[in-house]
Amino acid sequence: MFHQALADPDSLAGNPVVVQAAAAGEDLWCEDMPGVAWDAHLAATGEQLPADAFTIRYPPLDPDWDFDFDDEAEMRRRLPRLTTLYHQPEEA
Repeated sequence: MFHQALADPDSLAGNPVVVQAAAAGEDLWCEDMPGVAWDAHLAATGEQLPADAFTIRYPPLDPDWDFDFDDEAEMRRRLPRLTTLYHQPEEA
């Protein structure tokens, strides 16, 4: 699923967690992702990782994705399934 999302980010619209979050009106953010390894180590060993256990190195951003994510028309063009999922008309 990771490689599929890298190749086609719009494919995330089929992920049950994303669908559930969209239905609940929740946005998914990646700020917590660096803590996943930390939490997994703690759960598996009962011990904290040392503060200098790892360094995050972010790859350079793809310049093709440097656009205004608040521009709904651009989002609909680039990520039609996700935009539709997150912009459902509200029920009366």
